[in-house]
Amino acid sequence: MLAMIRTSIFQYTLLLTSFSTCARGFSLSHPRPPQSKSLPPTKRRRRPLSTIPLAQSSNDNNGPGNEEEQPSWYSVDVNDLTGGQLYSLCISSVVPRPVAVISTRSSSGVVNCAPFSYTGLLGHDPPTVAHGIGLKRGKDGMEKKDTLVNIEDTKEWVFNVLTTEYLSEANQCAATFAPDEDETQLVEGTLTTLPCTKVQPPRLEQAAVSMECQLVETKELKNDKGDHTTTIVIGRVVQFHIRPDVLLPMTGEDSPPKWIVDLQKLQAVGRAGGNIYWPVGLAEDGDGSLEMKRPQ
Repeated sequence: MLAMIRTSIFQYTLLLTSFSTCARGFSLSHPRPPQSKSLPPTKRRRRPLSTIPLAQSSNDNNGPGNEEEQPSWYSVDVNDLTGGQLYSLCISSVVPRPVAVISTRSSSGVVNCAPFSYTGLLGHDPPTVAHGIGLKRGKDGMEKKDTLVNIEDTKEWVFNVLTTEYLSEANQCAATFAPDEDETQLVEGTLTTLPCTKVQPPRLEQAAVSMECQLVETKELKNDKGDHTTTIVIGRVVQFHIRPDVLLPMTGEDSPPKWIVDLQKLQAVGRAGGNIYWPVGLAEDGDGSLEMKRPQ
């Protein structure tokens, strides 16, 4: 029995190694304006399973940077970590994250555009998305970002799916701009807008998939000090815009026809830890994706 377990672990390790080799070539480190410090490389050590302790608590002295013998696991109490430590741990653990390049329009008519990776699909009936929009540091303390201010004021926005086609321009939109400045007009490169059908903010012409969203509700997150740090905005998608060249061909076998975006043609970009965007599109051969049928 022990031999079978060791064999299974070995086979699983080979599978993970193969997947990592495929995926490693499709990451891109993109400094966020202004440029931040990169994370140090992770040190890995292997030891026989029989010599590895079960866990080590976060208040032990033998931390990740210690050169002494490393445990197999760190049980980390979030109360022992600073905000900066939590940030780096969270964004490097929950990967990859889809990136929404959110376009909004202020109550005075100024277009705003910025990328957000605290993003997810919550449901499909009705189609519902959510974004976590953190507060930024201003002259008088923490303040809301223009995107959040506009969403709260107008109750609508556009979720533009980030792809390789406009990654550089979208990354530049993460810089700090004044509320009366339109990022689509100021970044280097090309960002053009198109009118939407049901909401006032425009969508990005460079986005192969865009979703018009209307606000359902917001939820403020506060830390243990009672400080407001993030607002979660939940929106209902009321209109899709999909470029025909990224759709899978529709056949007469499906009634009604299925609308499916082709992963290979879309070339979507996700977000990982540090300044890393991953995946950055897919290669024509060995894209690192794996299809598995759902159990009945």
